[in-house]
Amino acid sequence: MTHRLGIAVACRSLAAGFAVLLAAAAAASVGPQNAAELAGRLTPLGGERAGNAEGSIPAWDGGLTPSRRPPQWQAGGRYIDPYPDEKPLFVIDKSKLDANAARLSPGEQALFARYPDSYRLPVYPSHRSYAAPDAFYAGTYRNATQAFLDDGGETGAGTPQHAVAGIPFPLPGNGAEAAWNQRLRWRGAGRERIYLQISVSPDGIPSPVRLAERARFEAIDAPPRNKKFGLVLAYTASAVFEPAKLAGTLKLVYDTLLPPPRAWQLSPGQRFIAATSETGGDTPVLGADDLLQEDQIEGYAGSPARYEWKLGGKHELYVPYNSYRLHQASLRYADLLGPHHLNPDVTRYELHRVWVLEGRCRPTQSCGWPHRILYLDEDSWQVVLAELYGADGRLQVLQEVHTLMAYDQPLLLPALEAAYDLEDGRYLARGMNNLAPEVTFDAVDPDDLEPGGMRRWAKHLGAVAPSD
Repeated sequence: MTHRLGIAVACRSLAAGFAVLLAAAAAASVGPQNAAELAGRLTPLGGERAGNAEGSIPAWDGGLTPSRRPPQWQAGGRYIDPYPDEKPLFVIDKSKLDANAARLSPGEQALFARYPDSYRLPVYPSHRSYAAPDAFYAGTYRNATQAFLDDGGETGAGTPQHAVAGIPFPLPGNGAEAAWNQRLRWRGAGRERIYLQISVSPDGIPSPVRLAERARFEAIDAPPRNKKFGLVLAYTASAVFEPAKLAGTLKLVYDTLLPPPRAWQLSPGQRFIAATSETGGDTPVLGADDLLQEDQIEGYAGSPARYEWKLGGKHELYVPYNSYRLHQASLRYADLLGPHHLNPDVTRYELHRVWVLEGRCRPTQSCGWPHRILYLDEDSWQVVLAELYGADGRLQVLQEVHTLMAYDQPLLLPALEAAYDLEDGRYLARGMNNLAPEVTFDAVDPDDLEPGGMRRWAKHLGAVAPSD
């Protein structure tokens, strides 16, 4: 009798659990009829296919696919501007701020308030240039019919179930789903680059750090390569060339599907790379002078689980877009930077629709930034602006992610990330490689992203002395 009762209780528990999963799936999966909008009213990743009523935002026509790349561009060469002859439609300065405030985020307005005499925002014609591979579009449609968060999106700590390579929730029903869309956006198979990161003091003095990076990105349905860590969504290796006091610093980060992330680091004076708990979340980025944390990379990085997310709908804002000028080999790094902000003469802003995603630190978590707002490009789900608020509720940091389409891939490449400390007057410019070889996108073998291989890689690049 007791045995039969135990079986009955177990069966009821299984049935209840199954019912929860079905309810979650029903809440997130939109079904074939609604998913069909991804080939009609909506773009394949869930953006509005049509432009806006006044025509200042165009309709999406497929973006800059490989067949639409500039005819003068040569394979392997630096990405060139497909819109080289365009001039700004107008430039927003302090005299035009009030007339354009409705299309500027609070962070952008705060930057104008901090530097009214020097900051300008040049507004160019809008081009919806984003494109992704057809297979990613197909996976997104499949996700729309079957993917769901295992907590129903209620706690913000759930993970996508039955999701494949693609945007998991192209028709998001809550903030947690939108946060996962950002995390699982298309970034290609991997990349390698050498870049510069410069922190600029309040009096305009730059402090450059030169680094190398190699990364591998995995889809959520990829088989885990390591049972100990589970699925690793991104492997990122970094090596510092200069300045001398940081030269030879190495760091390897595994962004795992389930937190916590894993990392290994070798600092100057150490002989062996060792595991470190200093990674993700509020951990300072190497050489960033405490102006950027690891969860701020490319707008937001890592698990969404630390925050409760609220989706605030879409707004039309002037945001950095098609930033090819910032990537030109003809420009020196000094040409890109001003004493208090990026040089407005080489930036480009366009009017685009963005999702507004608000995150507040969960009561069970500790967050350096208890409140943040992310502005997600409707076409790519990439963060283009981010605003960070301190414990006192004051806006303290504005981030901009200036991107361009790598049209032969196709994928979105971060050309420059800027982080402005609105209180101290410092800022960081990260990711510039104007005077370095062009970024490459070959998939890095995961065996080359093991802790034991870091020194060999760094020595090959010259980031570690051969005698070390």
